[in-house]
Amino acid sequence: MPTEPLRILIAGGGIGGLCLAQGLRQAGADVAVFERAPTAAGFREGYRLHISPEGSHALHTCLPADLFAAVAATSGRPPRAMSFLTERLGELLSVEVLADDTEPDPVAAHRSVNRYTLRRILLQKLDDIVRFGKECIGYERHGDNAVTVRFADGSTAEGNLLIGAEGGHSAIRAQFLPHAERVETGMVSIGGRLPLTTETRRLLPRHLDRGPISVLAPRGLSMFIATHQAVIAEAYRHLAPPDAGDCVVWGFTGPSDRMPVAGRSGEELRRLVIDHLRGWDPRLRRLIEHSDSGSINAISIRTAVPVKAWPPSNVTVMGDAIHSMPPSLGVGANIALRDAEILTQKLSAVYCGELPLLQAVGAYENEMRQYGFAAVRASNRALKQSATTGAFSFAATKAALRILNALPPVKKRVFQ
Repeated sequence: MPTEPLRILIAGGGIGGLCLAQGLRQAGADVAVFERAPTAAGFREGYRLHISPEGSHALHTCLPADLFAAVAATSGRPPRAMSFLTERLGELLSVEVLADDTEPDPVAAHRSVNRYTLRRILLQKLDDIVRFGKECIGYERHGDNAVTVRFADGSTAEGNLLIGAEGGHSAIRAQFLPHAERVETGMVSIGGRLPLTTETRRLLPRHLDRGPISVLAPRGLSMFIATHQAVIAEAYRHLAPPDAGDCVVWGFTGPSDRMPVAGRSGEELRRLVIDHLRGWDPRLRRLIEHSDSGSINAISIRTAVPVKAWPPSNVTVMGDAIHSMPPSLGVGANIALRDAEILTQKLSAVYCGELPLLQAVGAYENEMRQYGFAAVRASNRALKQSATTGAFSFAATKAALRILNALPPVKKRVFQ
């Protein structure tokens, strides 16, 4: 048992914050989560999410066994490969993720999950500690062992440690590390989805049978396409969104100066994407045409600026609040889950009287800065590669991918 009381406050009830809350609850810690959404229904946004073996391991570490079983039971068909294609759907590179004769690791597996379903699972058994309608706007520290967090409704909460997990617009980070900036990448992404039906299956590149694809096109344009196919048992049906079903999700990315998205409706965004698909395989155009305009939205892609080490205190940050990154590698959620796993381990040691609080926080921050900002740099590189606008550099990128594809032993080493 702890040598002294330890109350942990988590600002933000997203995937990382809820996974951390589950881990700390498992350890017997006194924890409270403050989420700005008015109710759990505010978590409906988002479609398919890729969970890497690293993210899956973190979920296994932090969740009770029955909740991790729910994650596994509601996951879609695991990917076997990741492919890179031209805009005419010619193969540039196909990388094996899981051999056809290999069963996924039941703990550390690649998983395709519905974001809404995952959040519903993460909220299970936390009814008494998640407070909705609580938007954090700042805090006051009272030495190294007490902190007060302030909310937009005028209320406050007291604790020993405050963790900012409210995403890229984190008020906790803005006060704690005002120099930790998020900057525009000059790229925007428009995304949508459509049901996976007999008709829409005919439009899909054959590579999607084995996993997601990334289409690389001239002039800095690219498109990500994946399917989510899950057979959900009746026992878990209540966790799925009302419109649950097999679907295709897509994201179209390009330079913001040629893709003005601000204030545009879903139908206007659809037309914008279609306008940029001239010369592409016509099946891709038809995928966009079949998408429900209500599912189509856009984001301006920002990225975190790595910062140097800071002195540990009883305030810290995790997930997109500190290392937000472009979606180009699909690892942002997995890095947040890794944050949750490491924080759970370090704070459990504090709760058991094995580590002083500031030493535990500092150890977490040292690790997090290394892998978190490494993921930011890698995601930025991937975005830059897909956003190549020069004809020569784009041709060189395609040639390099084709050479790798023709040399399986080298390809395996590169993508190990």
